[in-house]
Parts: sequence; C-alpha cells; structure tokens
Amino acid sequence: MRLSRADHGQYGFDSPQRTANDRMRVTLMSTPPDTTSGTGQYSDALASELSDFVSLTQTYFPADCANPAPFLRAALSTGREETDVVHVQFDYVLFGPVGLYTLFFLPLLWIQSRRFDFALVVTMHEVLNGKLVGPPLVPLKKLYTWVLNTVVAQTADSVVFLSGEAEKRFTDSVGAGTYRQVPHGANREDIRTLAPAEAKDHFGYTAETQLVVLPGYVSPRKGSDLFCALADRCPDIEFLLAGGPPRERHTSFYESIRSRAPSNLQVTGHLEADAFHAAFAAADIVVLPYNETEQTGVVNAVNQSGVFNWCAAYGVPVLASDCARFRTLQNEWDAVALFDGTDLDDAERVMRELLVDKTKRDQLSANIERYGTVNSLTAAAEAHQSLYREFSS
Repeated sequence: MRLSRADHGQYGFDSPQRTANDRMRVTLMSTPPDTTSGTGQYSDALASELSDFVSLTQTYFPADCANPAPFLRAALSTGREETDVVHVQFDYVLFGPVGLYTLFFLPLLWIQSRRFDFALVVTMHEVLNGKLVGPPLVPLKKLYTWVLNTVVAQTADSVVFLSGEAEKRFTDSVGAGTYRQVPHGANREDIRTLAPAEAKDHFGYTAETQLVVLPGYVSPRKGSDLFCALADRCPDIEFLLAGGPPRERHTSFYESIRSRAPSNLQVTGHLEADAFHAAFAAADIVVLPYNETEQTGVVNAVNQSGVFNWCAAYGVPVLASDCARFRTLQNEWDAVALFDGTDLDDAERVMRELLVDKTKRDQLSANIERYGTVNSLTAAAEAHQSLYREFSS
C-alpha cells in the first residue's frame, strides 16, 4: 500500500522535474490514436507532453473489440516490465459490450499492481450513474452502472476526472474517494499557423465568407443532425461539418446526414490532420450542439469536449447547447455562448446575433483563448506528474 508524501505539499514533490535517471516510469494504457477513438487521440497527445516529465511507455487495447482476449493479455502482461504507475484511459464503451470487460480488466490490473508494486491510476473520460439511465430495465441499469463505478473506485489508487461535473456524477454513484480533477488540456503546442483566408480556401470558400463549423465526429450525441437542420433553416449562411463517423455503427447516421444536407452544408468525412486543423482556422464560429437527451436508454451527459479544447487552442468563438459543462465554462470563463439545445429557433437566433456582432465574437475569442492558456495540455501533463509523484516511495 502506497502512501503520499505528506511533507511534500499538495502534489507530493518539490522540484518540477526529475533528472533523466531519476524519472518515474509510467505506463499509459489506451486505445490507439486512430480515427475511431477520441480517447486514444487524447492519450497520444498527453503522452507527448508527459514524456518531458516521466519515462513513458504506451500500451494499447483495441477499440470496438468484442473479443475479451486482448484485454486479458493486456492486464496480465502489465507490470512484467518495471513501472511505477500504470495509467488507464477509461471509457465504458471501450471495454467490450456495455463495458463488461471492466469487471475483470481492472481487478486483474489491481492484482498485478500488488504483485509488481505499481500504482494504478484511472482517468474517467465518461461518467454514468443511476440518474442518467432510462427505460427499459431501469433498476438493472442503475445496479450495473453502480457496479462498474464501484470496480473503478475500489481498484484504482486514484481516479482522475476531466471536469467537476464528471466527478460529481461519480461521487453521486459511489461516494467520495481518492479522486483528482485534471484539465482535459488544450493542445496549444500542436496548432497550425494558418490564415483564415487560406483555411477557408482549403474547403472552397472565399475569404469573405462567414463560415459556421462543427468539427469532430458525426454522431447523434454530437448533435450532427441538429447542425444539419440549422443549416437547412439558414440558406444564406455557409456551414461546414468537418468530420466523419467515429465507428462503423454510426455509418448509417452519417450517410443520412450526407443525403439530406442542404447545398450550404459541406460534409467532409474523415479529415487528415492538416485539414482538421484548417477547419478551426476557417471558422468564424464553431457550433457544438451536443445532445444530452436519452439515447438507447442512457443520457449522454457532456463531461468535457476535446473539440472545445481545440477551439480554445485556436481562440475560436463557440456557441454550444446549454448543458451543465458548458454552463460552467460560461459562468467561470465567459468562454462560450449558449442556446437551448432543444429549440432550433433559439439556436438560429443566438448564432445570427454572434455572426453580426464582431465585438461579442472577439470577446468570446479572447476568453476562450485565456481558458486554453490556463488549461493547456502542458498544464495537464504537469498535474499528472504531480499526481504520479504522490506514489513515490
């Protein structure tokens, strides 16, 4: 059992960085950084920052895998190479059908941590609890989400959340524990220097075109259908849906968006990195119409947004659906404008107000950039290093 060094302050260390020979050894476990996994992409970006602070090894488990064997192998092989901390990037959907493999993967890692003397840290990219489930079988779903969350809480030496909203949902489910909030992190080190006119030209627009963009995956929870409907209502404005389906099961939804897209809505499909970055540089505003209504019996609450963090890195004004996470960002940073996500009239009204009010857009741009500076990926990596050092013996 490891104990924090209480005499080393809140984060357990005095100097900001160890020498190369004295660095902690950290194993970062996630899905691969491909187009099907935002979690894997985040983990890979975080790894590039963490490597400045720790001796880092990355291991991967497959995305969208119904076969439990890779998860068994990953858990049972962990610790055989010397490591001080194993850090798992966790989302229920990554661990088999309905998160089922969580029930053996994390307990096996816990056993390995006691055998090989390493600390186990888990970052929760999504958090479900009993309040977010709906029919059918509500009592069973409530019990199952509690079991999954309890497994996380009981096996991890520390659980990391990327927002206060996520932590509250978790504590509502299983109570208080050894938890830590760390910012998701705006990756300011990986932005491209691209003039708006050049970025717009990349997608076939003139420099004078006002462009409304929704970057990222096309799926029901991202509100891609609402974005399409908004474009249909506003034929005088150009819209860009810059992304493709995250997984095969979303392909039919994506194709339905493409088939009914009005002429003023360009749907790109999956983008290479440079084009993805160009979408942010081209945007006059980004709209994030994320959907918190019930889908397949579960409310997909917004815990954090990687796309919002890219907007922060680029200083792009954001208009988002009114949900708890975005409301916090508005109240604490004035870094986002909000609309009623169930009301297209309200979405159109606020969007048009922003497009004609350059002063307001400039204010949002400055505020979201300030948020991104304070909550950069570098700052997130430093916070992770601080957490890891708490497990120094």
